[in-house]
Amino acid sequence: MTVLDNKTKLNYQNGYLIYNKKYIFKGKFLSKDQFKIAEICFNTSMTGYQEILTDPSYKSQFINFTFPLIGIVGCNNEDYESWKIHASGLICNELFELSSNWRAQKNFTNWIISQNSCAFFDLDTRAVTKIVRNFGPKNIMLCSEEYFENKGIEQICKQIDQSLSLEENDVIKDFTSELNIEKQEIGKKKYSIAFLNFGAKDNIKKNLYSRNCKIEEFDMNFKAEDIINKNFDGFFLSNGPGDPKKVYENIKPELNKLLNKKIPTFGICLGHQILSLAFNASTARMEKGHRGGNHPVKNLETNKVEITSQNHGFVVLDENFPSNLQITHKSLFDKTIDGMKANDQPLFSVQYHPESSPGPHDSRYLFDEFINLMEKNAG
Repeated sequence: MTVLDNKTKLNYQNGYLIYNKKYIFKGKFLSKDQFKIAEICFNTSMTGYQEILTDPSYKSQFINFTFPLIGIVGCNNEDYESWKIHASGLICNELFELSSNWRAQKNFTNWIISQNSCAFFDLDTRAVTKIVRNFGPKNIMLCSEEYFENKGIEQICKQIDQSLSLEENDVIKDFTSELNIEKQEIGKKKYSIAFLNFGAKDNIKKNLYSRNCKIEEFDMNFKAEDIINKNFDGFFLSNGPGDPKKVYENIKPELNKLLNKKIPTFGICLGHQILSLAFNASTARMEKGHRGGNHPVKNLETNKVEITSQNHGFVVLDENFPSNLQITHKSLFDKTIDGMKANDQPLFSVQYHPESSPGPHDSRYLFDEFINLMEKNAG
């Protein structure tokens, strides 16, 4: 039985959330630092905050949770999607000081501080969400009341304006140095997969393991020859942080060599965007972004609707969409592209997260489709 330290009181201070000179929110700031700057986004999920915070795709972002109460189920050692919190911090209406769940192994607020992250709470997060929805994601500052009073709003806004945006910041390069890439094959199983890890969630790998797959991981500095010479059954491109255009430009020559071999290929989220760019599609920043566990997507091949888990701020455009690709899935929220496949090779990708974690399991059949592609190619 795990005994939690539920008597610990939050060591917070009064603070401010500064979106710009017009939109300033007072609240409580839980952090070892006096201030932090990052891009704000919002997530509509009601559960799964540990998985969300440890998703590497959230690197360099503050997550504003629309659900009013965060932290009540604590944390455990099983629900990590990577080895640590990658989000710059979280924003919520109420941060629960205790943990009340049979799976909890650690108090949520203690976990945040031990992970060198931060939290900002006791504010109207629905109002914050409407501002982000109406005016778009941008860098903001979370700071202590003391820092706010010492610096003043003019200096703080100048700091925010001078900070790098996600498009300007080459997040993936910094992130690659942090990745614990497995250089050896994992598992003695039927299908071997070259797994291009931009910041993959652990449950993607678990879904492949459970389908008789072994993987060898590569980071963005991979050489196509290393993969081609090993005769992998399949090639996978993961999710990850940052602007897909920057990532694609870094790997374009090597990726094109791989794709020319027409190995069965599957991409998720950032991987979907990169594959689309490789076929001369275009990507762009979204005004609002899709982040939550209840996004309806229509499968255009089956006419069925899937409820999906999503986390992306960039999207593949359907304007001038390449003729050698076919759109397979579309969002029912805004009709944006949520999936595609190639016409002349065994390759497909989706914008959302079929592994979920957290979220519904409607789309886990996509992993089976990847297995089928490898089977057909082997035959």
